[in-house]
Amino acid sequence: MELLSLFITSVMPVIKVLLVLAIGLFLATESVDLLGPNARHHLNNLVFYVFLPALIGCSIAKTSTVKTLETLWFMPVNIFISCIIGSVLGCILVKITKTPPCLKGLVIACSSAANLGNMLNIILPALCEETNSPFGDSSTCSTYGESYASLSLAMQAIYVWSILYSIMRMSANSIVKENAEILSETLAEPLLVSHGISEDNIYHVDLPDEGNQRMSTFGKMKQCFMTTIRSKSLKMIFAPSTIAAIVGVIVGIVSPFRKALVVDSAPSHVIYSSIEFIG
Repeated sequence: MELLSLFITSVMPVIKVLLVLAIGLFLATESVDLLGPNARHHLNNLVFYVFLPALIGCSIAKTSTVKTLETLWFMPVNIFISCIIGSVLGCILVKITKTPPCLKGLVIACSSAANLGNMLNIILPALCEETNSPFGDSSTCSTYGESYASLSLAMQAIYVWSILYSIMRMSANSIVKENAEILSETLAEPLLVSHGISEDNIYHVDLPDEGNQRMSTFGKMKQCFMTTIRSKSLKMIFAPSTIAAIVGVIVGIVSPFRKALVVDSAPSHVIYSSIEFIG
């Protein structure tokens, strides 16, 4: 009976989430068309730039202290281990199923990412409201559960746009390189025949004078730094959810900020409550 009760408790939150998704799917169908393309686009932007950062920042600020941060070392380690295991399983899956080259990087990245994402923030509120929940009373479960899920979501952005994005980029670059080699070989053969160019000279390129192209060590470091700063992957690592997590940790562990915002009797608690309500 205990196993059956635990099974029902774990199934009910999933059913609630599926029902909410079914309503959204119905509203997005062409027959109803309550959410057109523009509405979905703006709604996604609101969630990404406003609602989710507000939820993450407030959830982490409420539970973050120096002591709790010391006990959270396992989260980045666990996520990193899950990414490594997922990548290995993705490579095995690619070998077994003989995935087309253009999809190999995508399959490995998806296997590595697994369930990292927003699902924990969606399922936890429903799970904590269950009477037979194994995670304690609903208020404690919601407070700490949302904090862990929010921190996991912020770490997920770092892993996705550092490790997984690199996997997909390397796969895409190898495909582009192979296609370029095939194209160059195809074009080189008729050129050799028609113009009498020898193979020794086909790749001969006049290089500019090295003396004019030399760059100082500081210049190279500056160029590398600016390229890294402007890279898309670095910008996505510092997504609004990641910035909100950093701000939440700072507010939580710095005592003056915590006493001014988070504590119920704080003078500026209304600001924190408003942001929490938005989240």
